[in-house]
Formats: sequence, C-alpha cells, structure tokens
Amino acid sequence: MTTEPTTPLIWNPILRQHLVNAPHRMNRREGVTTCPFCADITEGRVGPDTQAWVRPNDFPPLLPPVGEAYVVIYSRDHNRTFWEMSVDEVEIITRLWRDLYRDVASRYPAVMVFENSGTAIGQTQFHPHGQTFGVSVVPPFLEREMETVALDDAAGRGCPFCRVRDELSDGPQQVDANATWQAFLPPYVRYPYETHLYPRRHVANLALLHDDELRDLAEALLRVIRGYNRLYDGAMAPVPYLLGLHQFADERFHLHVEILPIERAPGKLKYAASSESIWYMWTNDSSPADKARELREAIAIDLATALGVVPDDRQRQGQGPGAASAS
Repeated sequence: MTTEPTTPLIWNPILRQHLVNAPHRMNRREGVTTCPFCADITEGRVGPDTQAWVRPNDFPPLLPPVGEAYVVIYSRDHNRTFWEMSVDEVEIITRLWRDLYRDVASRYPAVMVFENSGTAIGQTQFHPHGQTFGVSVVPPFLEREMETVALDDAAGRGCPFCRVRDELSDGPQQVDANATWQAFLPPYVRYPYETHLYPRRHVANLALLHDDELRDLAEALLRVIRGYNRLYDGAMAPVPYLLGLHQFADERFHLHVEILPIERAPGKLKYAASSESIWYMWTNDSSPADKARELREAIAIDLATALGVVPDDRQRQGQGPGAASAS
C-alpha cells in the first residue's frame, strides 16, 4: 500500500536534489475554449485601465509553506504577442516582476520568473503571460551558479558573471547593448541562438534594479526576441522559446536573463535528447560566434524595418539567416 507524500517536494537521494510531484496538473485546461485571463477582465477582477496584472496560478505545483505560484498577464489583448508590444508596455511587465519578486522573496529563498512561449515547448494558454514561482528550496541550477559565485569570491576572483561580461563586451559574441544591459551568446550556450542578458551594473536581483534599468531591460528583451523572428527572413517566426531570470538574495550574485529559442533552423527544433536530458552533456551543433553574428544582423534588420529603412534584396543577399534567402 502506497501513501501519498505530505509535500510535493520529492528528494532524490542519488542526485541530492528536489523535484516537484504535482499530478493534479496533468489535465489543466487543454482543449478549453474560454480564457481564464480574459475572464479577469469580463468578470471585473481587474480595472478597466489595468494593462498588465498578477493573478494566482489556478493549478499551482506548490502551495505554502512549500511554495507559491503566480501568473503575470502581459496584456489585456488576448491576441497580442510579447514581441508586438512597445517598450512602454514591456516596462510595465518588468515593474510587475520587480514588485512580485520583492513580495515573494520575503517568504522564499528562490524566486523563479519565467515564460514558456510556443506550442513546441508546451504552452497551453495563449493569452500573453509568464509565471513566477516562489520555492522553499533552491533549484539545482541556481544552487550550482551560487556555488560558483561563492567559490570565486572565496578565492578572491570576484564575480564570475562580471568576468564573463567583461570578456564578451564589444566582442563577436555580443549581439546587442544599451545604456545598462548587454546581450551575448557565450561560448557555452546549449541552444544555437541561446542569448544571455546581463546588467552592466553588478546587481543581485530585480528588487535592486533602478527604474531606468527596468526600461532598458524591456528594450533589450524586445530587440532580441524580435531578432529571433527576423532570422532566415522570418521563416522561423514565431520562434518558440524559454525565458528565465536568474537571481538570488545574495549581494555576490549577478542577476541575468537566459532566453533559449528551441528552433535551430526553419522547421527544425533543437531537441534535448538523451545525452542532454539524461546525462546533461549538451551538444551545440553550431558556432556561437556565427549565430551571434546572424542574430546581430537580424536585430539590425528589425530596427531598420521599424524605422522604415528596409534593405532591398540585393543588399540582404549573403548576409546569413537575417537576410532574404537566395533562390
């Protein structure tokens, strides 16, 4: 006779880490035609002037005191996508992230802010949104990052993230930059177009970001994600991706964002197959420096298009996946 676990956090004694067991999430709202996020508007749970808001997750994998789960609704418009939003609109989202982090971090050591975009990675609700989990244990990936930070600090080497940022700044693997943020494809990325965004200032978490840094983050996110959708002359759009903010309540840590587009070419996904999922030995079948160049070109085309300066086909030929394809 089996007994139900008293907590959804299950300890793996071999890997010495927790996983979450949440069988109630097996059948959430797949196939349902009504949108629960639109219902927040039609049923008066949010005001007529509210453009973005936070709501509890209706199927939380964790409940207090083990954890909490929230959904961040990006827009009132059900059919609006993240990359169609303005910097002003995304800045509202980054401010919600900061407010939510401050609240949830007061109760939990780990706050996971993330987004799943696209059916290829399992998105089931298409009203634009992201999620935030507060967790009573530190997820293994974040724990490993913090261990590296602590080891480097003890050895007097300073912040490893600052060191990576300095090494990649203004080099061939930087894909975009503004006054307070930089975006890179580091040499160790797992996916061909995986992009890491770093604040120029050493700052540990969202709660410590200044208003101008939140606005610049909004701009940087839009430029990178719009760039994805310009790759191969738009043949991959909309590119499915995973997005996550890495942060910690320790001043030695360095906040950063990782975006993992899971499409590697038109119609071709990068699968986390056996070597990756079972052994966590990732294989990147591309050159990060080459992919950084392609993404820079795609971002430049998107910016030019937004300004009404569209390169003709002769200018775009030979510029790689950001350009029109030669026939």
